[in-house]
Amino acid sequence: MLENLSEADPATIVSNVKLIESLEDTKKASVEIAKQQAVAKETEIIINNLREIYRRVAAEGAMIYFLLIVLNNVNHMYQYSLESFQTFFFKAIEKTAAFDEEEQRVLALRESIRMTIYQWVSRGLFEKHKQIFRCQLTFRLMQKKIVHVEYTDKEMLFLLQAPSKTEVVNPLKDWLPDGAWYTMQKLIEIEGFEGFAADVVGGAPTRFKDWYNELQPEDIKLPLDWKSLEQRQFQKLLVVRVLRPDR
Repeated sequence: MLENLSEADPATIVSNVKLIESLEDTKKASVEIAKQQAVAKETEIIINNLREIYRRVAAEGAMIYFLLIVLNNVNHMYQYSLESFQTFFFKAIEKTAAFDEEEQRVLALRESIRMTIYQWVSRGLFEKHKQIFRCQLTFRLMQKKIVHVEYTDKEMLFLLQAPSKTEVVNPLKDWLPDGAWYTMQKLIEIEGFEGFAADVVGGAPTRFKDWYNELQPEDIKLPLDWKSLEQRQFQKLLVVRVLRPDR
């Protein structure tokens, strides 16, 4: 077109049909390009928004995959390839129902991925290691606020490490192991548990002994005011960790 314009005779340019048609075609093309650019810009905005919405799904998958990798520290036989993980990851996506709302879709995808991968991995774990994997997964979900549980860093550290303090002699040797008593001495340093040892020893020792002797004490309410821990299951778990670590 530029060549035609430069070669056109100024005296006859308005009657140059070929040049005028070329200009019209160029104008139409520029309008169409402008429309396509506008559509592309809108599409880019939509894609970016959806990418941010579904980023949580990708983060969920990455978090679970890295949990699988560290299972090798539990037993060297636990080896999971990225290819195998992707197979179940996409299988979980395929079987997730469609939703009109993107937020519902994201929540459904995360739950489906979580359960599909968990079931796949659990089938290959020794029974004693399944609890470890469940705890790892649950604690990571709590850490990321995906599962909402009220707890402090000190409480979590206590649950994981179960520290002990041996300065005070165990007055309940007839039924309470020394290890449990020494761990209890560290529990009472946590806010909210300051009076626990005193209640076990002097408040209702028989009732605590009965609770201790239950086959599944975690399902039984604790004596005295400690029964309020039924509303704070994580904190009750600390008591179970102290008195019945086997559970």
